[in-house]
Amino acid sequence: MTPIFRFFDLFLPPNLRNNPTDLMRGYIMIGLILVNIVICGIVLIQCMFFLQLEHNQAIAIAIVGLCLLGYLSALLLLIWTENYILCANYMITILALAVVLGIQITGGYLESPISKLGLQLPVTAFLLMGLRQGLAWLGITLLFSAGLYISAVSGFGYIQLLQSQTLVQTMDISMLFILLLIIGAALTVYEMINGLLTRQLREERNRFEHKASHDDLTGLPNRFEFFRRLKSAIEDAQERRHKVGIVYLDLDGFKPINDLMGHHVGDEALTIVAKRLRLSLRLSDTAARLGGDEFALIIPGIHVPVDIQNILPKVLEAVRQPMNINGVDVVVKASCGVAIYPVHAEDDSALCRYADMAMYRAKEKSDTWVMFNSSMKSGAPA
Repeated sequence: MTPIFRFFDLFLPPNLRNNPTDLMRGYIMIGLILVNIVICGIVLIQCMFFLQLEHNQAIAIAIVGLCLLGYLSALLLLIWTENYILCANYMITILALAVVLGIQITGGYLESPISKLGLQLPVTAFLLMGLRQGLAWLGITLLFSAGLYISAVSGFGYIQLLQSQTLVQTMDISMLFILLLIIGAALTVYEMINGLLTRQLREERNRFEHKASHDDLTGLPNRFEFFRRLKSAIEDAQERRHKVGIVYLDLDGFKPINDLMGHHVGDEALTIVAKRLRLSLRLSDTAARLGGDEFALIIPGIHVPVDIQNILPKVLEAVRQPMNINGVDVVVKASCGVAIYPVHAEDDSALCRYADMAMYRAKEKSDTWVMFNSSMKSGAPA
């Protein structure tokens, strides 16, 4: 998170952090309040040192100072009440009163350089509170504008404190820049927050997808992800005319570990085996946990039997190495059954069934691997 959002968090109530929409609007509100505080400070300095207001200077300073206090109180209101709807309406109301009063003391709706600031009322409402409240404030702004227009046309209810035409032009340009600054700042904050929330949602989605497709204990792909990757590997092999090895791997001697030493030791052993499987395979290969102490491997792009004869002995050697768990050396071994696409079958379910058959033949000897052959279908002895 960027430093600006860490700073915004100092003012953000906890209840606005639970919902992405509330979080976005909370950040926008804090950003707008802080921007308006800065702008009020700039205008206050202008009134005190740069604008030649003469005897009207005190009135201008009082109005700007009142706005400054209003925005500060809006920030405090957000912190105390934790109600951003109340705070947003309060802030926009302060802004509306300041705009109306400013227009009426600087020549009325037709001549006042402040008239254009009315545009920020509905813009702010839409950003902070959405469509319904935004339309409501748009209607209120139109009513204000109509009332001020009637006041200006009838020549009633306004005065002109800006006697110099040069001063009017200066304020007109200043108000334009202030309006652009406010709207630009609001949209900038909105885009920054939208980008932040989009990244957070993407990361959350990635975590969810990873959790749904991977085993919680070992971090390996689960059964669902294994079959998805297997289908993809077969499709790729069809296009490239490659072979794919499917290996079913079952641990020998694992059940006594669970029964005699406890499931926590068994879980630690499974985690270590999973890590060893990843390290003994190529980056293009997949190791998955199908459940219990049963694992499966996908070995794409292989040359049979050379690659199988090179890879599986390394896998068996890695599994049989002693594991020191809680000061005790634990040893398990593995039995592997192998089926090859498209040599043995072209269907993923058939390949898995054949690899499983071969694995059970391997378990008759333990700590070895067996390649499927057609005689296994009839249950002939190994």
